[in-house]
Amino acid sequence: MNDNKSSNGVITRRSVVAAALAPLIVPRHVLGGAGYQAPSDTLTIAAVGIGGMGRNYLAGCKEEKIVALCDLDHNFSAKVFDTYPAARRYHDYRQMFDKEEKNFDALIIGVPDHMHAMLLMSGIQMKKHIYCAKPIAHSVGEVRKVRQALLANQNLVTKGSIQDSRTSYARSTTEILKSAVLGGIREIHAWTFHPIYPCAQVRPTEVRTPPAGMDWDMWIGPAPLRAFHPAYHPSIWRAWWDFGTGDVGDMSCHMLHTFFEELQLSAPKTIYGSSSSRYEIYNTAPMTPETEGDANMVAWEYPARGNMPPLKLFYYDGGMKPWRPAELDREMELPREGVLYVGDNGKLMTSWYGGNPFAPFGRTPPAGTTVPGLPGGLLLPQSKFRDFKQPAKTLTRCERPDHYTEWTRCAKQGKPTCLPIEFAAQLTEVALLGALALRTGKVLTWDAANMRTGDAEANKLVDPPYRAGWQLPKV
Repeated sequence: MNDNKSSNGVITRRSVVAAALAPLIVPRHVLGGAGYQAPSDTLTIAAVGIGGMGRNYLAGCKEEKIVALCDLDHNFSAKVFDTYPAARRYHDYRQMFDKEEKNFDALIIGVPDHMHAMLLMSGIQMKKHIYCAKPIAHSVGEVRKVRQALLANQNLVTKGSIQDSRTSYARSTTEILKSAVLGGIREIHAWTFHPIYPCAQVRPTEVRTPPAGMDWDMWIGPAPLRAFHPAYHPSIWRAWWDFGTGDVGDMSCHMLHTFFEELQLSAPKTIYGSSSSRYEIYNTAPMTPETEGDANMVAWEYPARGNMPPLKLFYYDGGMKPWRPAELDREMELPREGVLYVGDNGKLMTSWYGGNPFAPFGRTPPAGTTVPGLPGGLLLPQSKFRDFKQPAKTLTRCERPDHYTEWTRCAKQGKPTCLPIEFAAQLTEVALLGALALRTGKVLTWDAANMRTGDAEANKLVDPPYRAGWQLPKV
């Protein structure tokens, strides 16, 4: 019998007193209202490079405590600074780290490519969790050093900015590939409408004044010194090899993640590429070796890997596309960006980011319309694969709305994210080899173990020296 009740079920005075003395336990979300997050459950974050994509990274972590922000151009980043009025403001990330190192748990990196490794190694040195823009670094040498440092500090929770990785639509494509319905994959053709910034540029000769309060020498960092010009900043530095890695460095990671591990594509044997020419007057094309072209093509050739046949991966940008597959219905247009897998048993056409190319990002089609194919893509010829069903969902998923919060949640829990920077670094290395082929215009053979190509000029760019006064932090 319950001692707090009399034999007839009436609550006794003893039970009332006991209840009054018991501790009151109320869930935190009840105390704070909907969406409340207790201070003890909150990550403290600092960010460097907030005016461009960095603003999106911060917005994805807005439920956390943003304690310090750094950007060299406070005019360009003014709205972002104003969004987080409690955060302390800095121009120089080194000063921010000196003053704030003990005040934050995690670091967001949104600076141009040529500064990624510098910030990453600083973050690792300080033992911070890190979210970093892709590509992870500016050179293959930097990629290797960052990855090695992270593998030696596996308690740090990191993530790369490939927002579609591990989403349901990307995983649906991977699950089709893993089903082996296509047989051995021999070719992959990936095309995008990017670049979306000026390319095929000649270095400016005029000297312009940087924005008020901006330390241009600091923006240049370890790169070769160039006089300030709006051709570089704000936002259009990516085409310049000194600061960016071109569209192939920027966009390749967004498609490689879908099949990189499954097809074992870490070490290509041969890489080559070509870029378009720009003509300002008849029959005279200016030389533009310091930037990528308006349209570019790259090929990575892989030898047989285990029981997988040799494979060629082709990349096209600037509106260039592969020949449309003969099996595609003539009434259907080739999407403006996508991926075509060519296997022994058939073909699969997907979105650049994974999923069905006619319903990108897993979008629901308009009412009354149907999307050909499966969630993971369109198998060709359609008649052959009419009865093939989308494979079961066997791979873990992280949906796009949870991309940033997955990082902050994992950082609090001390467990790896679905896209740690160690993995993003592997994608970056392949992308950077494509940039190296474009930059040199040579057919390169790649010795992954020794980080060497068969070309002396290209070898100088695999791990180039920094400008005097700059060196990668030791970890």
